Amino acid sequence: MHERPRDSAFYETIIEHLVDDCPWVAVDGEIRPSEVAATAADPTTVAELQLTHLYTDAELYCKLPDPGEGAAAHLVLYQGLDRAIDGRGDASDDGFVEALATAHETIASVHASEYVTPAADPTVVLEAHVPHSYTEGKLYSMMTAITATALRVQRLHGDLRATVNAVSNVESDGGHRRSPLAFESSVGSACQR
Repeated sequence: MHERPRDSAFYETIIEHLVDDCPWVAVDGEIRPSEVAATAADPTTVAELQLTHLYTDAELYCKLPDPGEGAAAHLVLYQGLDRAIDGRGDASDDGFVEALATAHETIASVHASEYVTPAADPTVVLEAHVPHSYTEGKLYSMMTAITATALRVQRLHGDLRATVNAVSNVESDGGHRRSPLAFESSVGSACQR
């Protein structure tokens, strides 16, 4: 079992797996694994990475090491449906935020791996803790699970946006255009006895 403190090569290997095996890139500029690893290896500091997924609007926040859990790394996947829904506001009256949080948790559970813990939250989809005794296979499995989860959540959000857009169907001049298929037919059937 690996115990802290670890050398920078240990953390550099983890960082390289995070960004080389799956389509994740740094949010702000280029990732320099050796610099991040040196920070992580310093027993007085914690290194942080903020990654974004190339094909989704997911963001992955990483701390190396994870002082709270004693793990080599702690990863949190954020992927809110709307940037305005950031977990600080109250849930809507109709329970949409709670339903979305449950859907996120379900998706993350389907793609679970040993290091991944699903979260029932509208923006945080899962968390992952990489133990000091990680294996490359389990680390790869974790990143595959995180990536598969991000892709599935992106599809869910796209489906929800398409539904909302079909109902609202706002014209470029700000006026509303009623679509007979999406709006009037649903109103008519709801009002018939």
